[in-house]
This record gives sequence, C-alpha cells and structure tokens, in this order.
Amino acid sequence: MEFRIELELEKGLENVYLVAGLPGMGLSGKQAVDHLIKVLDVEKVSHIETPFLNPPGITTVNGVVEDMLTEVFNFFHAEKDGKNLIIFTGEVQPMSPEWQHIMSRAVVESVKEFDVKAVFTLAATPIESYKYDVDVYGVATTKQFLSELVTYGVVPMAGQGAISGMNGLIIGYAKMYGLRGASLLAETYLKSAQDFIAPYALLRMLSKILKIEVDLKELEERRQMFHQEYLRHLREAEKEDKSGLGYIS
Repeated sequence: MEFRIELELEKGLENVYLVAGLPGMGLSGKQAVDHLIKVLDVEKVSHIETPFLNPPGITTVNGVVEDMLTEVFNFFHAEKDGKNLIIFTGEVQPMSPEWQHIMSRAVVESVKEFDVKAVFTLAATPIESYKYDVDVYGVATTKQFLSELVTYGVVPMAGQGAISGMNGLIIGYAKMYGLRGASLLAETYLKSAQDFIAPYALLRMLSKILKIEVDLKELEERRQMFHQEYLRHLREAEKEDKSGLGYIS
C-alpha cells in the first residue's frame, strides 16, 4: 500500500536530524518530544489526517463526548545551533502492525532526500525499582554509530532484544534506507503510568549528542517534584509499617 508524506520544507535542506517520539512506556519519548516542540522555535511542516488510525473508541468529559482527533500525527521543523531538526510525534500509535510499518516507512521516506545526519527515536526501557538518576540505553544501526553514542554516556543495550512499535520500526527503516539511526531508551519503572524522570534524561542525552542548547528547566522541576513526592510516600509507608508492629510474646 502506497502512503506518502510531503513535508513543507525547501529541497536540499542540510544538516538534518529526525527526532521522533510516540506514546510508549511512561509516555517517556512522547513527553520528551512534546517538550522539544514547546521550547524550540518550531513550525508545523506537515500533518496526517487519519481518523481510521485513531483508537477504536471515544473520549468523554463529565458525560459529554469530546471531538474526535483529526490531526493525529504531526511534523515540526526547528533550526537550532546550525542544525535542522525535523520532529515527528503523534497522539497514538497505529493499532495494527500493518499500519505501524506503513507509517514508519513513510516517515523515513519523507526525510531521506535531505542531508540526514541521523535519525533518533526516544523511548524507554523497563526497570524493576525506582531510580532518580536513570541511565539511557541505546541501540544503533551500526557498530560505529553505537560506539560514538557511548562517548556521550549512552549504555549499549546488551544481548538480544526488541523495540516494539514505531519507536523501533522507524530505526529499522532508517537502516534499510542507509541512514544512521539510533533509539535512545531511558530507564523507567512506570510501565503504564506517566514518568517524570525519563523524559528529562532523554533530552539531556539528546542535547549532548546533537550539541544543542535545550531549556530543560521545566522538566528538571517536574523531575525533582516527582522525586520529593516519591520520598514522601516512602516515609509514610515506613511509618505505617512501624506503627503496625504489635507486642508478640
């Protein structure tokens, strides 16, 4: 099935980096990309109106049905420190494997005619317990690129593994088209809830790799607030455990 995406950008755009993040564990990559869009001087360069790719249902607020989304996927462009960032994100991931492949391939095809230096997807990898200073793991399309990422502090993903959904497939298609690509995966223990630590770690690492200045103040504040709230709950749980101890003879 042919599916094309046209970006409203000048031909011959140089020094291009594609950065993608879609909903996944902890909403980590999605939050990171949304923050980039918020703090950079971006312009929308394309969108995809695909109501049939929406989740099969509706949303309601206080018993009233909300409007169905039409622009589910969007592309933005920002010039930052001499680099052209093409940012791709969506409100959902396509429900079917077929459309995940179709969309991922189309995303990569939309940028391959530019001077693409690298393709990045931002995502997360699960851990079993809470961490404040999380590591960022990485997989890359070549050993050489992975070795380069290691110099910035990326931890290579050891052994065999898989990255599901578009956050993985985009990198797969980048390799197929001969583009350098990598998926950066921040640790998260919140597999099905919103994480406020992983997005900060992802953007801190990405900004180091791309050598660009990104305002992370808001993410840092959210990260610290989340940490303090976690410590408060931990202290309360410890008090409850101690108060629950009775006399045993």
